[in-house]
Amino acid sequence: MSTPAPGGFGVNHDALDKAHTTLTNLAHDCPGAGGVADDATGTAVGALKGWDSAGALKESLDEWHQQVKALTGRLNANAAAMQGTGANYRSTNLAVAQSLQVP
Repeated sequence: MSTPAPGGFGVNHDALDKAHTTLTNLAHDCPGAGGVADDATGTAVGALKGWDSAGALKESLDEWHQQVKALTGRLNANAAAMQGTGANYRSTNLAVAQSLQVP
């Protein structure tokens, strides 16, 4: 049932698994990729010590970290949902096949 007949409906389980893996990898890599600006921003904050700009840079970096954390959470949630979707399709396919007594 995972391969549709011409004009029929089917689910590509490999594609669902790949999507889950991709989302999981993105979530794993997100904090590191989001941290690229940390050193440069920290240096700039130090160089601008005493200026309002230093505080603004620090605040923007804090906001950036919060946004990266939120994005990582969304990616993890989407990965879990994708994994659940794949499992649901598999179990439904099996149940339908068994109910139809299809080998």
